[in-house]
Amino acid sequence: MSTITAEQSNESGLARLRELWDQYLPYWLATPMVLVMLVITLFPGAYDLYLSLVEYKMSSPGSIGEFAGLSNYRTAFTEAGALKSFGVTLTFVGGALAMQTVLGFAMAALLHGVKSDRAEAFYRVVFILPMAVAPVSLATISRVMLNTEVGIIPYLVRELTPFAAPTFLSDFPLLTLMLVDTWHWTPFMFIIFYAGLSSIPDTLVEASRVDGAPLWRRYVHVILPYMKPVLFVAVLIRMIDLFRHFGLAFTLTGGGPGTATQLVSLNVYEQGFRFVDLGAAAAIAVVYLLFVIAVANVLIAKVGFEGVWE
Repeated sequence: MSTITAEQSNESGLARLRELWDQYLPYWLATPMVLVMLVITLFPGAYDLYLSLVEYKMSSPGSIGEFAGLSNYRTAFTEAGALKSFGVTLTFVGGALAMQTVLGFAMAALLHGVKSDRAEAFYRVVFILPMAVAPVSLATISRVMLNTEVGIIPYLVRELTPFAAPTFLSDFPLLTLMLVDTWHWTPFMFIIFYAGLSSIPDTLVEASRVDGAPLWRRYVHVILPYMKPVLFVAVLIRMIDLFRHFGLAFTLTGGGPGTATQLVSLNVYEQGFRFVDLGAAAAIAVVYLLFVIAVANVLIAKVGFEGVWE
């Protein structure tokens, strides 16, 4: 009797396990990837936080690994120029994001009005070509084009305007960096905006046209409200990418002249690999990460959930 009861209990347990497996099958299948993503995303952040709290300065080899408290944060913001680099980064992100958003939307709107399929396909390819150039190659090409002796841009300024050609990378380094990045990444915004414009129902635009609304009213009251989710996602993705900017600035200006274009990413690199002060570099990186997360969350909270995700 006891043997039969044990067998029934085992079968009941197996049935319960089988039921749990079937009930939560999607979660079991996703679990390995979730674990891998957690390790990939959390471990570097946790190690960076650890480095920011210990002494890791190659100039003081005897003290490496000692708990340093918040001294790395104090060093980062008083001696390592973190505050200045935050200001440079905010200026760069704000300027480049504004230019790329306006230009990308203008290009998408212009191409959306083209009626010829062949012309539309041609301009679509031409507009996205800059994205195919690698940042290092773009920086090298830009340095040649901006060179006051042999560059085509100073030559055109001299020939077509009454002004003397400036030394772009010395006189306007941050603006030049914004413009080069805008040339490189405006196509990204153009692609997203063009897809958004193409998704607007023709009947919606046609109804506003029949009502007699001029073009600018159609954009303000019909097209832009309909495009709000697309605009929000494009700006958010591009903003986060601009905060991560490194390759083009490193190759084009190296953070100079002086610290005029020293973005936070360049400052972290300089502290970590030039001055070999990994503690201060990690402290700047931690604060920067929290700052970017806060900005993204504020943007999502204030803009993202008001009519975007419904």
